[in-house]
Amino acid sequence: MFENVPNVTVSDWFASAEITSRMLRTLNNIGPGGVIIADLHRRDYYATHSRTLNHASQTSFIVYGYHDLASDLEEYTEEYGHRAWEELVPAVYCTVWECLDEMAEDLAGPRWVLTRMRQTMHELGFDLTSAPYYYDRYASSGDCASSTTRMVRDRYAYRAHPTLTVTVKSPVDEKTGALSLIRISDGDRHVTGWPARMRTQFTTGPNAHRVRRAIEAYLRRTRT
Repeated sequence: MFENVPNVTVSDWFASAEITSRMLRTLNNIGPGGVIIADLHRRDYYATHSRTLNHASQTSFIVYGYHDLASDLEEYTEEYGHRAWEELVPAVYCTVWECLDEMAEDLAGPRWVLTRMRQTMHELGFDLTSAPYYYDRYASSGDCASSTTRMVRDRYAYRAHPTLTVTVKSPVDEKTGALSLIRISDGDRHVTGWPARMRTQFTTGPNAHRVRRAIEAYLRRTRT
């Protein structure tokens, strides 16, 4: 998209766009599964529910989510009191804008496993509720000189019981063969989790169904 426009970055395309107080309040009203999208065609942001998204799209991506807002708002309320919202809005806007280029770069290349996992989780009743978080995992913990694997952390809310969330940490490039990690939480309480090796898109389904079964078993133990 940008190959014939020299020295143009994704953040340049959004120089006139803004994340507003109204947008964040809409996100708060949507609740779990709510997200803010950066749309490359519109060159703007908008709030929506993640169940409306095309997870294979490379022209729009999540930059902020309901669970990001809930966490940040709690922190800002502790620090700023009644001025929390006033301080939070420009902080979110600036942080997102500064990270746009890196976010867009992480979208590049094949992501069949990530895409299929997101699609299958959606089909089974789970909604992305935070912006994907990309980071480097070192081969040796604490050794910054060791080799790294680019990872992404997705967070889902269970549609039927939104206090239940699922965190999936996966290698961005499935060809590395690195392990993924799946974790289920009930609020701040850890429920269960397991490592998973998802080298192809065909291995995502069994893990997504395992998540659903684990949550159903947990609900039978705790909600009956």
